[in-house]
Amino acid sequence: MKSELVTPSHLARKAVVYIRQSTPHQVVSNQESLRLQYALRQRARELGWREAAIDVIDADLGLSVSAYFTAQATRAAGRGVA
Repeated sequence: MKSELVTPSHLARKAVVYIRQSTPHQVVSNQESLRLQYALRQRARELGWREAAIDVIDADLGLSVSAYFTAQATRAAGRGVA
């Protein structure tokens, strides 16, 4: 199902789906929400994005923002990046 609101200039860019649940408890308890968030990839395909142009980001699933940034900082420090 295409939309006239999605133009060729939109489709020329990447579609990014960011999956977010802040705690492990939310990941377990909110399965329907999680399923709906992952379904946004299919919605992007329906709107005209190519599969290769859709990124799903879920690397921080179940982490609070502070825990995520702490983990990122730790990895960056290990690589010598500030």
